Amino acid sequence: MGRSSSATKANMEESPHIIELYDHLRPSLQAYLSSRGLSKEHSEDVIQEAFLRLVRHNVEQGSGENPRAWVFRVAHNLSVDYHRFERRRSRGNETEARPLLREQVDPAPDPEEKIILGERTRQFRKAVAQLTPKQRHCLLLRAKGMCYREIAHELGVSVQRVGELMQRAISLIETGVVRR
Repeated sequence: MGRSSSATKANMEESPHIIELYDHLRPSLQAYLSSRGLSKEHSEDVIQEAFLRLVRHNVEQGSGENPRAWVFRVAHNLSVDYHRFERRRSRGNETEARPLLREQVDPAPDPEEKIILGERTRQFRKAVAQLTPKQRHCLLLRAKGMCYREIAHELGVSVQRVGELMQRAISLIETGVVRR
């Protein structure tokens, strides 16, 4: 038990060093990964994964002699893995493809996104409620996949009138959703 507590203490002492290393290397890693064809978002994912692996490596095996080189090597390998994954995915072999990161990000919206989504939904419903019954019906039929000609036949109006109703409905909804 003494060994694990001393390892934990050593890791806690090294945390500021890793944070400093992250702050120092992040721009260089971002530029390097960008030169390897990764987008800014994917580069950020790779950088975070590389540093996560550095922390795990330090916990399991102790800190290495050259953490800068170690992080760049891991980031390079992750970028290679990412490009392999993308090639496999583009060929349609998703069953063979391995994800880039060990842990997958939860696709569910975070609390802030839920609040924003709820507010947008409320605003959208309010805007739709302000439409005339014909505009609402027209919008609903279009949302169900009907073309303007089918909607015109269903509502007993011209195709041009359907276009006018749709244009007005969309305009009212956009202004209703944008208005705060």
